[in-house]
Amino acid sequence: MGEPLHAARARVVVARVLDRLADPEATAADTLIPGSAWPEGVDLPLWIDLSLSSGYPGVSLAFAGTTPQGGSHTAHAHTYLTRAMAALSAGEHPPAGIYSGPGAAAYAVLVAHRATGGYVSALERLDDHQRRLVRGALPAVGDQPLTTNGAFEVVRGMSGVGRYLLARGDGCADELRLVLSWLVALADGEIGHRGHRVPRWWTTAAPKLGQEVELPDGHLNLGLSHGIAGPLALLSLAWREGVVVDGQREAIESIAALLTRWAVPDPDGGGVSWPGYVTLDRWARGPGTTGTRQRPSWCYGVPGVSRAVQLAALALGRADWHDLARRSLIGLLDAPVETWVTDDPALCHGWGGLLHVLGRMNAEWDDPRLTRVCDELAAVVIGRFRDEYRFGFRSTMTHVAEGADVPAFLEGAAGVAAALDAYAHGRAAAGWDEALLVA
Repeated sequence: MGEPLHAARARVVVARVLDRLADPEATAADTLIPGSAWPEGVDLPLWIDLSLSSGYPGVSLAFAGTTPQGGSHTAHAHTYLTRAMAALSAGEHPPAGIYSGPGAAAYAVLVAHRATGGYVSALERLDDHQRRLVRGALPAVGDQPLTTNGAFEVVRGMSGVGRYLLARGDGCADELRLVLSWLVALADGEIGHRGHRVPRWWTTAAPKLGQEVELPDGHLNLGLSHGIAGPLALLSLAWREGVVVDGQREAIESIAALLTRWAVPDPDGGGVSWPGYVTLDRWARGPGTTGTRQRPSWCYGVPGVSRAVQLAALALGRADWHDLARRSLIGLLDAPVETWVTDDPALCHGWGGLLHVLGRMNAEWDDPRLTRVCDELAAVVIGRFRDEYRFGFRSTMTHVAEGADVPAFLEGAAGVAAALDAYAHGRAAAGWDEALLVA
């Protein structure tokens, strides 16, 4: 395979973004929700020190995780990590996943360690925190719905923590097996809920804040970021690395069966897609054709769920799951990228995430159609760069027509730069993307 079509342009944009992120104090100060979002008309800070979404650990990934450029990457990553560790030492932090608090710092330090070989003692301390988190925070698996999918998901829960433990190898192997066994137990059988039998993954929480009255019976979340595709990805990645606990195969098969059942046929073609979540009424009615596709993204729907299904297929050698993942992409591959109903450049639910996840999938299949689409997506992302934006890219925000200046990983310019860097250098193995559970 030759150099990607837009590699040179992508490298230029990456360099410009990283230049704007070089000063951590200025970056933090300029991370704002525009005043147009508030009746008061005053810009408000959008910076959280220990966060992958908008904080020091997230921005550090743009330097430690991208292709090195002399010593500047190492130095800039270090300045961000120094501030992250200072914030970590400044107070107590509640148990969390890998996107906030100590987990975010641990993940960022891990990526920097891989790039430099340093940060050994810091990693040992952070490993210990994650081990203690697992031993103290794993809830019992009962016969009632969960109060929140935050317990098992990628962003807040044990699927993300488990991915960090898997990356750390033997030193965290016992705690990783505890996480895997807990996820296996959640995948086993159904429970009663308001007159219905539902999976143990069912949560009484609403998918989003503000939906509690609308959805009083809870939901089954199918997404990669907040739903069952996250545990499927972790169980499959662990299997491929030879980390296996009792019942793991059956758990992978159980989750894959749920996603197969709820793969909704497209009304106008041979493809399928996934709703973001299933309500109790919908569960009782069963799957059916839907009139519209879920917006494609890493967090929900295609291709995030598709990648989890592909990882399961690779783990267990299942041709039928490979076929399901391929069919889920038909609706995208048959439509111009401009019609994909996406309006954000970021990783979470925007063009950057689509570019990277589809690139990851194509690394397994080497499909000329996916290669073409990744080139088209790269062109779209590059075209969203604006010199007048503080960080080169702006993230879409409700009630803010002009978008918001967000610099960090999941929803900001650092993640977009990382995706463009991986594309430009033709390498699927990016390291930083383990936090997305796509690798």
